[in-house]
Amino acid sequence: MINNEKQYSVICARIEELLKVVGNDTPTDDKNFIELDLLSDLVADYEEATHPVKAPELPEVQVLLP
Repeated sequence: MINNEKQYSVICARIEELLKVVGNDTPTDDKNFIELDLLSDLVADYEEATHPVKAPELPEVQVLLP
């Protein structure tokens, strides 16, 4: 569980490091793959709880339409 923005920042930095060594061909039992998977889940849960994505409001949608 991520408890604050400092932990979130540190974990995001670690994810960036892991993305440099984990690729599509990395086995799912590789320690770096497992760590990346776990940390990514923690970040997703934290972001969902602290930075929820709102549905766009009508003026925002109209800007996106042609």
